[in-house]
Amino acid sequence: MSFDIRSAGPEDSPAIEEVRIASWRVAYRGVLPDTYLDGLEVRPQLVQARAEALADGRLTGAVAVRDGSVRGFTLYGPSRDADIPGMEVYAIYVLPDDFSTGMGRALMTATTQAMAASGGTETGLWVLADNPRARRFYERFGFTPSGRTKQVEDPPLEEVHYRLTLSART
Repeated sequence: MSFDIRSAGPEDSPAIEEVRIASWRVAYRGVLPDTYLDGLEVRPQLVQARAEALADGRLTGAVAVRDGSVRGFTLYGPSRDADIPGMEVYAIYVLPDDFSTGMGRALMTATTQAMAASGGTETGLWVLADNPRARRFYERFGFTPSGRTKQVEDPPLEEVHYRLTLSART
């Protein structure tokens, strides 16, 4: 099963949203309420805002493409937390049919290499504490817990922060 990784562009925003929703419905089943997951739908305002951010450089990303379709993506940029230096992986998702195919690893590799090439020396990400599959993925990639946690609302959940030194990936 081959796929290509390329930079995400504004035209990818609708497909990115479809991948995000499909992935959430599987990855977060049992973590988020079923009614919440089943009610997820593409919101045109979000798609448009993401497209504009990708177009003007406020957001950077990569997509995995197989047979002409976006099957996975990452979004990244500067850390959104004022007290955490470096860069941040905002999101990484692949379609459920592409779980455990190497696509996620290839996306994360392309992302961390791009971050390092842009001068970044470290990156972080937030993951739900109750998401063992994602946590294993990040730990296998080389991310380590930073010791930071935070609560998110609606529904109330705990997130755990992970860090990675980028120079080790270049």
